[in-house]
Amino acid sequence: MIERTLDDIDAADLARLIEAGRPEGRRLDYKLTLPGRGDADTKEFLADITALANTDGGDLIYGMRDVEGVAAELVGLPTEGLDGEILRLESLVRDGMDPRVPRVRFHVTPLEGDRVALIARVGASLVAPHRVTLKGTSRFFARNSRGKYEMDTGELRLAFAASDQTPRKLRDLHTAAVQAISGENMPCRLEAGPALVLTLAPLSILREPRDLAENALLPPLHGRGYDMAVGLDGVIAFVPLGHTEEATTGWAVNHRRGYIDVATVIGATREGQGRVWPQRFREALFGTVRHGLTRLRNHGVEGPWTLMATVLGVRDFMLIGGYDFSAGPAFQNIAYLGEVLDDTLANDSLEPLWAAFLRLFGVEDPRMWKVD
Repeated sequence: MIERTLDDIDAADLARLIEAGRPEGRRLDYKLTLPGRGDADTKEFLADITALANTDGGDLIYGMRDVEGVAAELVGLPTEGLDGEILRLESLVRDGMDPRVPRVRFHVTPLEGDRVALIARVGASLVAPHRVTLKGTSRFFARNSRGKYEMDTGELRLAFAASDQTPRKLRDLHTAAVQAISGENMPCRLEAGPALVLTLAPLSILREPRDLAENALLPPLHGRGYDMAVGLDGVIAFVPLGHTEEATTGWAVNHRRGYIDVATVIGATREGQGRVWPQRFREALFGTVRHGLTRLRNHGVEGPWTLMATVLGVRDFMLIGGYDFSAGPAFQNIAYLGEVLDDTLANDSLEPLWAAFLRLFGVEDPRMWKVD
Protein backbone atom coordinates (compact mmCIF):
# COMPACT_ATOMS: atom_id res chain seq x y z
CA MET A 1 0.00 0.00 0.00
CA ILE A 2 1.20 3.51 -0.79
CA GLU A 3 1.30 5.46 2.46
CA ARG A 4 -0.46 8.52 1.14
CA THR A 5 -4.04 9.70 1.20
CA LEU A 6 -5.52 8.14 -1.93
CA ASP A 7 -6.54 11.42 -3.55
CA ASP A 8 -3.02 12.83 -3.06
CA ILE A 9 -1.13 10.04 -4.85
CA ASP A 10 0.65 11.42 -7.92
CA ALA A 11 3.04 10.20 -10.60
CA ALA A 12 6.07 10.88 -8.38
CA ASP A 13 4.72 8.51 -5.72
CA LEU A 14 4.36 5.76 -8.33
CA ALA A 15 7.82 6.46 -9.76
CA ARG A 16 9.31 6.02 -6.28
CA LEU A 17 7.98 2.46 -6.21
CA ILE A 18 10.19 1.72 -9.20
CA GLU A 19 13.19 3.61 -7.82
CA ALA A 20 12.95 1.70 -4.55
CA GLY A 21 12.41 -1.66 -6.24
CA ARG A 22 9.21 -2.06 -4.23
CA PRO A 23 7.90 -5.63 -4.48
CA GLU A 24 4.31 -6.75 -4.35
CA GLY A 25 3.18 -8.00 -0.97
CA ARG A 26 0.24 -8.45 1.36
CA ARG A 27 -1.03 -4.93 0.68
CA LEU A 28 0.26 -4.08 -2.79
CA ASP A 29 -0.38 -5.62 -6.23
CA TYR A 30 0.70 -4.47 -9.71
CA LYS A 31 -1.37 -4.89 -12.86
CA LEU A 32 -0.24 -3.95 -16.35
CA THR A 33 -3.76 -3.63 -17.82
CA LEU A 34 -7.33 -3.32 -16.63
CA PRO A 35 -9.38 -6.52 -16.21
CA GLY A 36 -10.92 -7.80 -19.42
CA ARG A 37 -14.64 -8.36 -19.82
CA GLY A 38 -14.54 -12.16 -19.99
CA ASP A 39 -15.59 -14.34 -17.08
CA ALA A 40 -12.04 -15.40 -16.20
CA ASP A 41 -10.71 -11.82 -16.03
CA THR A 42 -13.76 -10.63 -14.13
CA LYS A 43 -13.44 -13.35 -11.51
CA GLU A 44 -9.72 -12.62 -11.21
CA PHE A 45 -10.49 -8.96 -10.47
CA LEU A 46 -13.03 -9.90 -7.81
CA ALA A 47 -10.55 -12.36 -6.30
CA ASP A 48 -7.97 -9.55 -6.06
CA ILE A 49 -10.45 -7.25 -4.30
CA THR A 50 -11.72 -9.84 -1.83
CA ALA A 51 -8.21 -11.09 -1.06
CA LEU A 52 -7.17 -7.61 0.07
CA ALA A 53 -10.38 -7.03 2.03
CA ASN A 54 -10.05 -10.41 3.76
CA THR A 55 -6.47 -9.64 4.82
CA ASP A 56 -5.33 -6.10 5.73
CA GLY A 57 -6.53 -4.05 2.75
CA GLY A 58 -4.20 -2.43 0.23
CA ASP A 59 -3.73 -1.02 -3.28
CA LEU A 60 -4.11 -2.49 -6.76
CA ILE A 61 -2.10 -0.36 -9.21
CA TYR A 62 -3.18 -0.65 -12.85
CA GLY A 63 -0.70 0.50 -15.49
CA MET A 64 2.42 -0.79 -13.71
CA ARG A 65 4.62 -3.43 -15.30
CA ASP A 66 6.44 -5.68 -12.85
CA VAL A 67 9.35 -8.09 -13.17
CA GLU A 68 8.93 -11.08 -10.88
CA GLY A 69 6.67 -9.02 -8.64
CA VAL A 70 8.91 -5.93 -8.44
CA ALA A 71 7.77 -2.56 -9.85
CA ALA A 72 9.67 -2.05 -13.12
CA GLU A 73 7.94 0.42 -15.47
CA LEU A 74 5.05 2.86 -15.24
CA VAL A 75 3.42 2.10 -18.57
CA GLY A 76 0.06 3.68 -17.79
CA LEU A 77 -3.37 3.24 -19.35
CA PRO A 78 -5.12 5.11 -22.17
CA THR A 79 -7.66 7.71 -21.06
CA GLU A 80 -10.18 6.87 -23.77
CA GLY A 81 -13.14 5.04 -22.28
CA LEU A 82 -11.62 5.06 -18.78
CA ASP A 83 -14.67 6.53 -17.06
CA GLY A 84 -16.80 3.71 -18.43
CA GLU A 85 -14.27 1.12 -17.29
CA ILE A 86 -14.29 2.51 -13.76
CA LEU A 87 -18.08 2.36 -13.70
CA ARG A 88 -17.87 -1.27 -14.86
CA LEU A 89 -15.42 -2.16 -12.07
CA GLU A 90 -17.55 -0.39 -9.48
CA SER A 91 -20.55 -2.40 -10.67
CA LEU A 92 -18.57 -5.63 -10.31
CA VAL A 93 -17.59 -4.69 -6.77
CA ARG A 94 -21.24 -3.97 -5.99
CA ASP A 95 -22.69 -7.15 -7.48
CA GLY A 96 -19.98 -9.82 -7.68
CA MET A 97 -19.19 -10.69 -4.07
CA ASP A 98 -20.91 -11.54 -0.81
CA PRO A 99 -21.03 -9.69 1.46
CA ARG A 100 -20.21 -6.57 -0.50
CA VAL A 101 -16.78 -5.13 0.31
CA PRO A 102 -17.69 -1.82 1.98
CA ARG A 103 -14.57 0.22 1.22
CA VAL A 104 -13.28 0.18 -2.36
CA ARG A 105 -12.23 3.48 -3.96
CA PHE A 106 -10.69 4.28 -7.34
CA HIS A 107 -8.23 7.09 -8.06
CA VAL A 108 -6.88 8.21 -11.44
CA THR A 109 -3.27 9.47 -11.44
CA PRO A 110 -2.24 11.48 -14.53
CA LEU A 111 1.05 10.49 -16.21
CA GLU A 112 3.04 11.90 -19.10
CA GLY A 113 1.91 11.44 -22.67
CA ASP A 114 -1.83 11.50 -22.03
CA ARG A 115 -1.61 8.28 -20.02
CA VAL A 116 -2.88 7.55 -16.50
CA ALA A 117 -2.54 5.00 -13.76
CA LEU A 118 -5.59 3.69 -11.91
CA ILE A 119 -5.37 2.81 -8.23
CA ALA A 120 -8.01 0.70 -6.51
CA ARG A 121 -7.73 1.09 -2.75
CA VAL A 122 -9.39 -1.65 -0.72
CA GLY A 123 -9.91 -1.28 3.00
CA ALA A 124 -9.53 -4.13 5.44
CA SER A 125 -13.01 -5.31 6.27
CA LEU A 126 -14.67 -5.78 9.64
CA VAL A 127 -17.29 -8.02 7.99
CA ALA A 128 -14.84 -10.41 6.33
CA PRO A 129 -14.55 -12.99 4.93
CA HIS A 130 -15.93 -11.98 1.53
CA ARG A 131 -16.41 -14.48 -1.27
CA VAL A 132 -16.54 -14.17 -5.04
CA THR A 133 -20.07 -15.08 -6.17
CA LEU A 134 -20.13 -14.12 -9.86
CA LYS A 135 -22.08 -16.63 -11.98
CA GLY A 136 -22.39 -19.23 -9.25
CA THR A 137 -18.79 -19.03 -8.03
CA SER A 138 -18.26 -19.43 -4.28
CA ARG A 139 -14.57 -18.92 -3.50
CA PHE A 140 -12.72 -17.11 -0.72
CA PHE A 141 -9.28 -15.52 -1.14
CA ALA A 142 -6.65 -13.92 1.08
CA ARG A 143 -3.14 -12.53 0.57
CA ASN A 144 0.34 -13.17 1.90
CA SER A 145 3.75 -11.81 0.89
CA ARG A 146 3.67 -13.88 -2.32
CA GLY A 147 0.23 -12.74 -3.50
CA LYS A 148 -3.33 -13.99 -3.27
CA TYR A 149 -4.36 -17.56 -2.62
CA GLU A 150 -7.58 -19.47 -2.01
CA MET A 151 -8.42 -19.91 1.66
CA ASP A 152 -8.74 -23.41 3.05
CA THR A 153 -11.39 -24.65 5.46
CA GLY A 154 -9.32 -23.98 8.58
CA GLU A 155 -8.58 -20.40 7.52
CA LEU A 156 -12.25 -19.82 6.79
CA ARG A 157 -13.27 -20.99 10.26
CA LEU A 158 -10.77 -18.60 11.81
CA ALA A 159 -11.87 -15.75 9.54
CA PHE A 160 -15.55 -16.13 10.43
CA ALA A 161 -14.70 -16.29 14.12
CA ALA A 162 -12.45 -13.23 13.87
CA SER A 163 -15.15 -11.24 12.07
CA ASP A 164 -17.53 -11.78 14.98
CA GLN A 165 -14.91 -10.93 17.60
CA THR A 166 -12.89 -8.08 16.06
CA PRO A 167 -15.13 -5.08 16.91
CA ARG A 168 -15.57 -6.29 20.49
CA LYS A 169 -11.87 -6.98 20.97
CA LEU A 170 -10.90 -3.55 19.67
CA ARG A 171 -13.36 -1.89 22.03
CA ASP A 172 -12.02 -4.01 24.89
CA LEU A 173 -8.61 -2.36 24.33
CA HIS A 174 -10.23 1.05 24.62
CA THR A 175 -12.28 0.08 27.67
CA ALA A 176 -9.08 -0.90 29.47
CA ALA A 177 -7.63 2.53 28.67
CA VAL A 178 -10.71 4.27 30.09
CA GLN A 179 -10.43 2.24 33.29
CA ALA A 180 -6.74 3.13 33.61
CA ILE A 181 -7.41 6.82 34.31
CA SER A 182 -8.18 5.81 37.90
CA GLY A 183 -4.56 4.68 38.26
CA GLU A 184 -5.26 0.95 37.95
CA ASN A 185 -2.03 -0.77 36.85
CA MET A 186 -0.51 2.67 36.16
CA PRO A 187 2.25 4.74 37.84
CA CYS A 188 -0.23 7.59 38.36
CA ARG A 189 -3.88 8.45 38.00
CA LEU A 190 -5.41 11.16 35.86
CA GLU A 191 -6.35 14.38 37.61
CA ALA A 192 -10.07 14.60 38.40
CA GLY A 193 -12.17 16.54 35.92
CA PRO A 194 -13.25 16.39 32.28
CA ALA A 195 -10.98 14.06 30.33
CA LEU A 196 -10.53 12.59 26.87
CA VAL A 197 -9.29 9.01 26.33
CA LEU A 198 -8.14 7.87 22.89
CA THR A 199 -7.00 4.50 21.55
CA LEU A 200 -5.13 4.38 18.24
CA ALA A 201 -4.57 0.91 16.78
CA PRO A 202 -4.01 -0.82 13.44
CA LEU A 203 -6.64 -3.38 12.51
CA SER A 204 -3.81 -5.90 12.32
CA ILE A 205 -3.30 -5.60 16.10
CA LEU A 206 -5.46 -8.70 16.54
CA ARG A 207 -3.69 -10.68 13.79
CA GLU A 208 0.03 -9.90 13.94
CA PRO A 209 2.09 -10.24 17.17
CA ARG A 210 4.57 -7.40 17.73
CA ASP A 211 7.05 -6.32 20.37
CA LEU A 212 7.78 -2.58 20.09
CA ALA A 213 9.82 -0.75 22.69
CA GLU A 214 11.28 2.50 21.31
CA ASN A 215 10.29 6.02 20.25
CA ALA A 216 7.57 6.58 22.83
CA LEU A 217 4.70 8.88 21.90
CA LEU A 218 4.41 11.75 24.38
CA PRO A 219 1.10 12.87 25.89
CA PRO A 220 -0.40 16.31 25.35
CA LEU A 221 2.07 18.24 27.54
CA HIS A 222 0.56 21.69 28.04
CA GLY A 223 4.08 23.05 28.60
CA ARG A 224 5.08 21.00 31.64
CA GLY A 225 7.52 18.42 30.31
CA TYR A 226 7.15 14.70 30.93
CA ASP A 227 8.34 11.71 32.93
CA MET A 228 8.74 8.12 31.73
CA ALA A 229 8.01 4.73 33.24
CA VAL A 230 8.60 1.27 31.81
CA GLY A 231 5.83 -1.22 32.44
CA LEU A 232 5.07 -4.80 31.49
CA ASP A 233 2.89 -3.72 28.55
CA GLY A 234 5.05 -0.86 27.27
CA VAL A 235 6.44 2.61 27.90
CA ILE A 236 4.29 5.16 29.74
CA ALA A 237 4.99 8.87 29.24
CA PHE A 238 3.15 11.25 31.57
CA VAL A 239 3.04 14.89 32.56
CA PRO A 240 4.93 15.30 35.88
CA LEU A 241 2.77 14.99 38.96
CA GLY A 242 1.27 18.33 39.90
CA HIS A 243 -0.43 19.83 42.89
CA THR A 244 -2.69 16.80 43.37
CA GLU A 245 -0.72 13.93 44.89
CA GLU A 246 -0.06 11.11 42.41
CA ALA A 247 -2.25 12.77 39.72
CA THR A 248 -1.25 13.85 36.23
CA THR A 249 -2.93 15.95 33.54
CA GLY A 250 -2.04 13.53 30.76
CA TRP A 251 -0.38 10.25 29.81
CA ALA A 252 0.37 8.11 26.78
CA VAL A 253 0.79 4.35 26.94
CA ASN A 254 2.95 3.01 24.10
CA HIS A 255 1.97 -0.65 24.08
CA ARG A 256 4.58 -3.16 22.96
CA ARG A 257 1.88 -4.91 20.92
CA GLY A 258 1.75 -1.92 18.56
CA TYR A 259 -1.03 0.43 19.66
CA ILE A 260 -1.29 3.61 21.72
CA ASP A 261 -3.59 4.94 24.44
CA VAL A 262 -3.71 8.63 25.35
CA ALA A 263 -5.57 10.31 28.21
CA THR A 264 -5.63 14.04 28.91
CA VAL A 265 -7.58 16.54 30.99
CA ILE A 266 -9.69 18.86 28.80
CA GLY A 267 -11.38 21.03 31.43
CA ALA A 268 -11.51 22.24 35.02
CA THR A 269 -13.62 24.18 37.50
CA ARG A 270 -12.79 27.88 37.56
CA GLU A 271 -14.50 30.36 39.89
CA GLY A 272 -17.21 27.84 40.64
CA GLN A 273 -17.98 27.10 36.98
CA GLY A 274 -17.15 23.81 35.23
CA ARG A 275 -15.46 24.54 31.92
CA VAL A 276 -14.37 22.34 29.04
CA TRP A 277 -11.92 23.71 26.48
CA PRO A 278 -12.74 22.52 22.94
CA GLN A 279 -9.34 23.49 21.60
CA ARG A 280 -7.72 21.14 24.10
CA PHE A 281 -9.92 18.35 22.75
CA ARG A 282 -8.99 19.08 19.11
CA GLU A 283 -5.28 19.36 19.88
CA ALA A 284 -5.30 16.00 21.65
CA LEU A 285 -7.38 14.33 18.92
CA PHE A 286 -5.40 15.51 15.91
CA GLY A 287 -2.04 15.49 17.69
CA THR A 288 -2.43 11.90 18.85
CA VAL A 289 -3.17 10.74 15.32
CA ARG A 290 -0.39 12.76 13.69
CA HIS A 291 2.39 11.80 16.10
CA GLY A 292 1.05 8.32 16.88
CA LEU A 293 0.95 7.27 13.23
CA THR A 294 4.50 8.54 12.75
CA ARG A 295 5.76 6.47 15.68
CA LEU A 296 3.98 3.29 14.64
CA ARG A 297 4.99 3.61 10.98
CA ASN A 298 8.60 4.03 12.08
CA HIS A 299 8.25 0.50 13.46
CA GLY A 300 6.77 -0.80 10.20
CA VAL A 301 3.20 -0.87 11.52
CA GLU A 302 0.73 0.00 8.76
CA GLY A 303 -2.99 0.74 8.57
CA PRO A 304 -5.85 0.62 8.08
CA TRP A 305 -6.35 2.22 11.47
CA THR A 306 -9.04 2.57 14.08
CA LEU A 307 -9.31 5.47 16.51
CA MET A 308 -11.70 5.20 19.47
CA ALA A 309 -12.62 8.10 21.77
CA THR A 310 -14.38 8.50 25.13
CA VAL A 311 -15.06 11.69 27.11
CA LEU A 312 -15.55 11.45 30.89
CA GLY A 313 -16.51 13.73 33.75
CA VAL A 314 -18.32 16.41 31.73
CA ARG A 315 -21.78 16.38 33.32
CA ASP A 316 -22.88 19.96 34.21
CA PHE A 317 -19.77 21.41 32.52
CA MET A 318 -20.00 24.16 29.91
CA LEU A 319 -18.12 24.25 26.63
CA ILE A 320 -16.12 27.49 26.56
CA GLY A 321 -15.16 28.99 23.21
CA GLY A 322 -14.02 32.45 24.21
CA TYR A 323 -15.51 35.64 25.62
CA ASP A 324 -19.28 35.32 25.92
CA PHE A 325 -19.31 32.21 23.71
CA SER A 326 -20.30 28.93 25.32
CA ALA A 327 -22.58 25.90 25.06
CA GLY A 328 -24.04 23.32 27.39
CA PRO A 329 -24.12 22.21 30.06
CA ALA A 330 -23.60 18.55 29.24
CA PHE A 331 -25.97 16.07 30.87
CA GLN A 332 -23.92 12.92 30.19
CA ASN A 333 -20.97 12.12 32.41
CA ILE A 334 -19.34 9.33 30.36
CA ALA A 335 -19.76 9.27 26.59
CA TYR A 336 -18.24 6.91 24.03
CA LEU A 337 -17.91 9.14 20.96
CA GLY A 338 -17.45 6.20 18.60
CA GLU A 339 -14.69 4.95 16.40
CA VAL A 340 -13.16 5.95 13.08
CA LEU A 341 -11.88 3.29 10.68
CA ASP A 342 -9.70 4.67 7.90
CA ASP A 343 -6.66 3.85 5.76
CA THR A 344 -4.73 7.00 6.71
CA LEU A 345 -6.80 8.79 9.41
CA ALA A 346 -6.60 12.02 7.44
CA ASN A 347 -7.96 15.07 9.25
CA ASP A 348 -11.36 14.99 7.56
CA SER A 349 -11.94 11.42 8.76
CA LEU A 350 -11.70 12.64 12.39
CA GLU A 351 -14.44 15.25 12.07
CA PRO A 352 -17.24 12.82 13.12
CA LEU A 353 -15.57 12.53 16.55
CA TRP A 354 -15.42 16.32 16.81
CA ALA A 355 -19.11 16.54 15.86
CA ALA A 356 -20.03 13.91 18.49
CA PHE A 357 -18.07 15.84 21.12
CA LEU A 358 -19.97 19.05 20.34
CA ARG A 359 -23.32 17.25 20.55
CA LEU A 360 -22.55 16.44 24.19
CA PHE A 361 -22.99 20.16 24.84
CA GLY A 362 -26.03 20.63 22.62
CA VAL A 363 -24.22 21.87 19.51
CA GLU A 364 -25.93 20.05 16.65
CA ASP A 365 -24.09 21.68 13.73
CA PRO A 366 -20.25 21.78 14.02
CA ARG A 367 -20.19 24.75 11.65
CA MET A 368 -21.84 26.83 14.37
CA TRP A 369 -18.87 26.41 16.68
CA LYS A 370 -15.79 28.59 16.45
CA VAL A 371 -12.36 26.93 16.50
CA ASP A 372 -9.34 29.18 16.99
